[in-house]
Amino acid sequence: MTLFKTHYFVPLAIASILLSSCSSGPNNSYAYITNQGDNTVSVVNTTSNQVINTIKVGKAPVGVAVSAKLQHAYISNVESQNISIINTQTNKLIDTIKIKGSPVGLALSPDHKTLYVADWFDNRVLAINTAQTSLMQEVSVGDAPAGLIVSPNNQWLYVANRNSNDIAVIEIATLSTKKRISVGKHPFGLALSNSGNLLASVNVQEDTVSIINTQTNTQQTIKVGYHPYCAAFSLDEKTLYVTNTQDDNVTVLDLATQTTIATINVGSTPEGISLDHANHRAYVANWGSNNVSVIDTKTNKLITTIKTGDKSRAFGQFVLSQ
Repeated sequence: MTLFKTHYFVPLAIASILLSSCSSGPNNSYAYITNQGDNTVSVVNTTSNQVINTIKVGKAPVGVAVSAKLQHAYISNVESQNISIINTQTNKLIDTIKIKGSPVGLALSPDHKTLYVADWFDNRVLAINTAQTSLMQEVSVGDAPAGLIVSPNNQWLYVANRNSNDIAVIEIATLSTKKRISVGKHPFGLALSNSGNLLASVNVQEDTVSIINTQTNTQQTIKVGYHPYCAAFSLDEKTLYVTNTQDDNVTVLDLATQTTIATINVGSTPEGISLDHANHRAYVANWGSNNVSVIDTKTNKLITTIKTGDKSRAFGQFVLSQ
């Protein structure tokens, strides 16, 4: 079995912002899919739903963060302990950032000046200057940080601490933890609504999602499928999409009623999910079937399946709209 395989993220060898601009008509978008089993990234043209490039990166790639402004895709390679930088215009590997640790989740600040990296084993988050990647700061967080995401106003960084069962709330100006929010058992993926008012924590071992109002700190817990992993909000903040790794499906939640309005069968062991808002699509990386499922978010129906690489994960924001 592979290092950092799915549900529990248990080491075996050595161990979203989901915001897109909305426009009318087809949009030039690309999905960057990490393939942990063959150390590659598949580049999917979301107009044709075809793989247009396969890029060799570091060992055991997991996390993704993309920037149209910088024309970069950042890839966390947990076993080679580094971050690959891909030029999204040429789809070529252009640089590698060495990390003394095990990078998992990635997130970019709204101004694209800082890349945040969750270091799984060292229980810290690194803040890397995207203009000068040798400049790094760090902040200690909880046990086994995984997903992370930045508020739209660039004031707060949220970090899911899987083994601490909480979310660290970090003030970006001081890079210090201001509070810890208890959630369900083994939070892993995080999603933040377009306004930044709703934070979703996907609790793997509790089969739930915690919905936190970031303004009032109130929290609601909603049951989803078996071993959920990642989530993504619709642009209008009315709907949440959640991947369920052991049910091989995606739960679609109506947040007003806190009920499931659709269950969509996808590939085997779905993990990462990212929305292409402009084209009304959800892309789901399936670890067990080595492919990506494409969902029409207007109808909540499966459109097609795209063959990618071995053990596709794509943890983070992996759809780039240009």
